[in-house]
Amino acid sequence: MHQMNFKAINFALMFGLALLTAYFTLENTASTTVNILPGVSGSLPIAALVIISSGLGACGAWLFASWSDKLRGNEIKELEETKTRIKELEVDLNKFKTKQSNIFPFSSFSNDKSTFLEKEAA
Repeated sequence: MHQMNFKAINFALMFGLALLTAYFTLENTASTTVNILPGVSGSLPIAALVIISSGLGACGAWLFASWSDKLRGNEIKELEETKTRIKELEVDLNKFKTKQSNIFPFSSFSNDKSTFLEKEAA
């Protein structure tokens, strides 16, 4: 439901911008000189210039968004690899603990004895 509201707002904004662009195009048919490079110029209606520049801006925003998504995807992949490595290390640690308890079965008693002696001394 919450996602639907954002879709409706997004549609309303895009539709409103399209209407404003169409109105601006109809009202501004006068030509203007555009300097592309030094010594290279042309004449375009203001509306065409606005449409071209907004299209270039939209392409730039799309490229930036796709680049950001790619970087975010790489970060997510690295995070998943790190989590997998941590799980592997935890499994190895548990194996070593069980192996140590099998080799030294009375080591836990010696640890309990030292804590008992420390409690009596205090």
